[in-house]
Amino acid sequence: MADKWRNVEHRQRKKADFLNNYGKLYGYGGVIDKMQEQEFARLKGMVYLDHTGTTHYAQSQLESYMQDLQTHVYGNPHTRSASSRLTSDTIDQLRFRILQHFNTSVEHHSIIFTSGCTGTLRLLAESFPWEDGSIFSYLEDNHTSVLGVREVAAKERATIVCVSEEELLGCSNDKGNPQNRTVTAEKNNSKENCTPNSSVPNFSGTTHFFQESERPDSVNSCGHSHLFAYPAMCNFSGRKFPLEWCSKVKRKQFSLCERSEGKWFTCLDAASFVSTSPLNLSSCEADFVAISFYKVFGFPTGLGALIVRKDAEDSLKKTYFGGGTALAVTSNGRFYIPRPNLHDRFEDGTLPFLDIIALRHGFDTLENLTGMQYVSQHTFSLAQYVYLQLTSLKHHNGQPAAVVYTDTQFDDITTQGGIVNFNLLRANGNFVGYSEVDKLAALHDIHVRTGCFCNSGACRRHLGLSDEQLRQNYQAGHVCGDDKDLISGRPTGSVRISFGYMSTFEDAQFFLDFVQECFVEKSPKTTTSAGNAHNEQYRNTGLTSKLNVQNANEGLEVEHDKTETKRSATLQSSGLKNSSKNQADDPQESCRDSLKKDLVMEETSKRQDEKENSTENSEAKVPGQRHLTNIFLYPVKSCGAFEVKSWQLSARGLMYDREWMVVNESGVCLSQKREPKLCLIRPAIYLTEAVLQLSAEGMKPLNVPLTGAKMGDMEASMCQSKVCGDRITGLDCGNEAADWLTRFLGQPCRMVRQNPDSDRDCKVNRDGENSADGKFSLSLANESQYLLISRQSVRELQQQINSNSNMVIPTEDLVLRFRGNLVIDSGQPYEEDDWSELMIGQHQFQSRGRCSRCQMVCLDQATAERSKEPLMTLLRIRGKKVPFGIHLVHNMADTESCCIQVGDKVTPVTMATD
Repeated sequence: MADKWRNVEHRQRKKADFLNNYGKLYGYGGVIDKMQEQEFARLKGMVYLDHTGTTHYAQSQLESYMQDLQTHVYGNPHTRSASSRLTSDTIDQLRFRILQHFNTSVEHHSIIFTSGCTGTLRLLAESFPWEDGSIFSYLEDNHTSVLGVREVAAKERATIVCVSEEELLGCSNDKGNPQNRTVTAEKNNSKENCTPNSSVPNFSGTTHFFQESERPDSVNSCGHSHLFAYPAMCNFSGRKFPLEWCSKVKRKQFSLCERSEGKWFTCLDAASFVSTSPLNLSSCEADFVAISFYKVFGFPTGLGALIVRKDAEDSLKKTYFGGGTALAVTSNGRFYIPRPNLHDRFEDGTLPFLDIIALRHGFDTLENLTGMQYVSQHTFSLAQYVYLQLTSLKHHNGQPAAVVYTDTQFDDITTQGGIVNFNLLRANGNFVGYSEVDKLAALHDIHVRTGCFCNSGACRRHLGLSDEQLRQNYQAGHVCGDDKDLISGRPTGSVRISFGYMSTFEDAQFFLDFVQECFVEKSPKTTTSAGNAHNEQYRNTGLTSKLNVQNANEGLEVEHDKTETKRSATLQSSGLKNSSKNQADDPQESCRDSLKKDLVMEETSKRQDEKENSTENSEAKVPGQRHLTNIFLYPVKSCGAFEVKSWQLSARGLMYDREWMVVNESGVCLSQKREPKLCLIRPAIYLTEAVLQLSAEGMKPLNVPLTGAKMGDMEASMCQSKVCGDRITGLDCGNEAADWLTRFLGQPCRMVRQNPDSDRDCKVNRDGENSADGKFSLSLANESQYLLISRQSVRELQQQINSNSNMVIPTEDLVLRFRGNLVIDSGQPYEEDDWSELMIGQHQFQSRGRCSRCQMVCLDQATAERSKEPLMTLLRIRGKKVPFGIHLVHNMADTESCCIQVGDKVTPVTMATD
C-alpha cells in the first residue's frame, strides 16, 4: 500500500508506546528496520502475517546460495568422483550443523532427510512397528498430517486414542480415562464413511466404548510398541505444550499409559515451533522429531527431516528400499543387505542435494541476522501486543469487537508463540465471517490465513463445535478450504495472523488499524442485513417517482447521443457489419475516455430534462421500463473493455469475448489481481481487416490476426494453461505480441488464444455453486458466458458509498469496475438478483445466479490504482459473498445467427423461487 498510516503522528505515538513496553524484547537491539530494508525489500508495501504458513527468505541468503552454486561443482552423491565427494561431504557437514542448531550431536541423534514434515510423519507411520495390541495416542490439537498416522496404525490393528490436554493430565471429568475418545481398527473412520452425498453417515460407531476386557490398559503382551504424538506448538492457537511430556510418557507417568504393557515412544511435531523458538534436544527426550526447513528460513521448500534419538533407531522397520540404500542386492531372488547407518537405509534414491546445500546459507543468514532466542522474544512481543490491543477493541455500544482463541493469557513466552487466532464480532454480537475479513485484508494488501489451518481438533475445541455440528456443517456443503465461513450464524473457522523473525511493529499496528477502521462500529448502523432482506431494503429506499423517471431516461438519451459517434466494430441485426479502421473515428481511443465524454453528455442531458417536459420525454420516462444501455466485450481476459452498439452472439458468449489471455513465463494466466496494468491495455476488434488491435499509452498499436489462416502463418504453437481450475489448450500468438506485452507490463509475458477445439463448461448454477453441466460452452471467462449489471443497482451502491465514506466514484467509473458484458437500466435496484430467465430483445437468457465479487472491483480501470471502495460498502450491505450483477447463459442453436443491440428491451420472464 502506498500509505500504510493514517498520519505520521499516529505512527510515532503508537510506536513510542510500544517500544516503551517492549523495547527489550523487540527488534534485536534496534536493527529490525535496517534488516527489513536490506534483506526483505520485496515485502515493502505489504503486510505479511502468515509466517506459520511459511516465513520468508532473506536477500543475502539467496545471494550466498547462488554464489555457492556458481563457484562449486556438485555431483550426484552416489558416485566417487571429486564433485560427488564434495556433495557427500557437504551433506554430512550439514547433518552436524542441523543437530548443532538443536543443541545435540550425531552421538545422540540421527537425521533422515524427507520432503517435509508431512513426509516425515508418513515415513514414521509406515516404519513404526505397529501390531495388534499397540496403541497410537495423539493430542487433539494435532495437525492433519499427524491424524493420518492413525490410518496406518489402525490397518495394523493398533488401538487409536485421541486425548485432550485435560484428559492427558488427568484433569477431566472422567479422571483422565481416554476410553470415550478411542477408535478401534474395526471402527476407524474410513473413506467409505465420508461419501459427500445425502447418505452421509452419522458417524455412529466410529467412537468405540470399550468393555473392560478391551480397554487399552488391559493389554497383556509385553512386547508391544506404543506411540504418543503431539505438537511442540499448536499451529492453530500458538499454545506451546510442555516438552517434558516426552519423558513423562516414556516413563508412563500419565494415566493414558501407566497400565499399558510394552514400551512407549514419543513423536514431537516441531514444524511450527522451530520457526520462531529454540528447540533443545539435549533436554527434550522426544524419540522422533518432525520439522520442515522452509518454516525456519523460507527456502528451500519441499525439504524436511526426521530427527531420531539413537536409542529409538532400532524400532523403525523398513520394507521398501531404493537406490543408494543397499550394501548388496540381487535382481533374482530376494537377497538384499541394507546399509548400516539409519539415514543411509531410509533415504531412498538421490537426495535433493542442491536443496540440502541451500540449508547452510539459511542457517548462516539466520545466525548472522539474529538468533532463535531473540526471534522468540521478538515474535512474542508482537503477538502479545496484538492480543492486548485486539481484546480491548470495543464497538460504540461497549460490545467486544473480537474473540481470541487461546489457552493462555499471552503472558509467558514459554507457553505462547507468535500466533494470534480470532474471529471478529459485530456490534450486535454476530460473527463476521472469516471470508469477509480475508477479502478486505487482501484489499489492503494484508496477508492472513483463514479456515481451520489443517487442525480440526483445535478448531473444533476453540469454536465450541460438537461432532454433530461438524457433521451438519459437512452436510450443508462445508469442506476444508472453502469460504463457507458461517453456517447458522456460527463460524466454521477463524482468522490467524502469525509473526516471523523479520516482522515489524508497523505490520502489527497496520493490521490493528485495519480492524479498527473496517470492523469496529463507531455509530449505530441502520442498514438491514443484506443476506436476508436486501430486496426489502432496496425496494423501500424512498426513491421518488421523479427520480425514477429521470433515471429511466438517462440511459436512452445518453445512448442516443452516443450513436452519433462511430465505433470500430458493430453488427447489424441481420449479421456482421464490416467495419474498417478507415471508417472508425480514432479506434484507439480508450473506452475510458469515451465514457467520460458520455458522462458529460449525460449530465447535460439531465439538465435539459429538468427544463423540458415534452410529451415525448414523458413517454420515455416510464418507471420500470428496462432496456440495454451498454454492451462491453473484453477480447483479452483482464484487459480493458471494448464497447459496441450491437454485437453477434456465439456459442460461448459475445463473439471474441475473452478469447485471448496473457500468461507469464511459467504459463500462468495473469489477471488484474496479479498485474493491475492489464486494465490499461485497450483492445479493439476490426472485422473487415480481421484483426484484434491492442493499444496502450506510449506503445505502438499491435495487430493480432483474427483468422485461423493468419494465425497459422505466424507458426502458432500449442500451449496449455489453467483458467479457474480448468486446463485449457491455446494457441500462442507469437513473439511480436509477446514482446509488446513484455515491454508494456515490465515482465516476460505471452499472449495465448483459446483453441477453438478446447471447450469449457459454465461454472455456476442458480445457487452460485460450482455446476459444470456441459450444456453451455465457455470462453476464457471465469464462470459464465455473460455478466449483467444494472445501472439502478450501480446508482444505489454509489449513494451508499457516498454516504458512508469520503470517496466519490463517478457512475461510469463504477460501471467499468464491475466489468459487465450487458448493462441495463431502469427497474428497481438489485431486482436482477431474483430473475431466473429474461428476454433481451428477442433472445432468451437464463440466470445462473449472482456474481460474487473480489478485490478487482477496487481497481480504477482508467488508472490501475486501487481503492477500498466499492468492496467495503458491498461487504457491509450485501454480505460476505459480495454479490453484484448476475451470471447469464444463452442456449444458441448451431445454425442460429443473432445479435443484440443497445436499446433492446429487457424483460424478466420468470422469477427465482428461492
